[in-house]
Amino acid sequence: MRLSKARKACVTTMMKDTIFEAASSLLEQHGSDALTMNQVATKVGFATASLYNYFQDKDDLLHFCYSRLVEPCLQAIEEAAGTDLPATQKLERILRTALEHAAKHKGLLKLMAGMDYDSKIRRDTRPRLLQILTTIFQRGIKEGSFRPHDPTHTGRMFLGCLLEVFDLQASGASNQDVSSFAETLIDATLNGFSMSPESGEASQDLSNS
Repeated sequence: MRLSKARKACVTTMMKDTIFEAASSLLEQHGSDALTMNQVATKVGFATASLYNYFQDKDDLLHFCYSRLVEPCLQAIEEAAGTDLPATQKLERILRTALEHAAKHKGLLKLMAGMDYDSKIRRDTRPRLLQILTTIFQRGIKEGSFRPHDPTHTGRMFLGCLLEVFDLQASGASNQDVSSFAETLIDATLNGFSMSPESGEASQDLSNS
């Protein structure tokens, strides 16, 4: 009996989820170099040939695993951005989401850092994240939470710092160091670095020189 397209797609998704869990476990145990399609198939519990019904090769499987690390975090960020919270609280929630996700997958991020997948996925996700952050800064300006400025520029700056959270985790930084970085980022975004009005005037003079 043939499966309907919808049911077949559902089964494929479920199988890929199972394969992802198995591959993730093996990656953390053995690393990407030692991972084989045979190991993954054995872990899942079916013939190696069946694994190729879902992934062309090991590289395709690794790319899928890396994508699966990123997409849930992106979806959580989009959910945070879609709430009715003030702009400042949205930024903080987004950063907390990135922190939680990076901590959860610290081992895999470290293993897969530097792979070609990293740069490709960042190119694919960067416009998506930049649009979210730019919109939040635009709203913050309208709310009066932020002074008038070009929200695209601050969106780019915040995005760079957001990606640094994952880079710190991948580099093996302690959770304390990563959390401290996040606290500093939020404080700088909401309060700036200036100690006095005179410092702000000095910055303005520098920009006009």
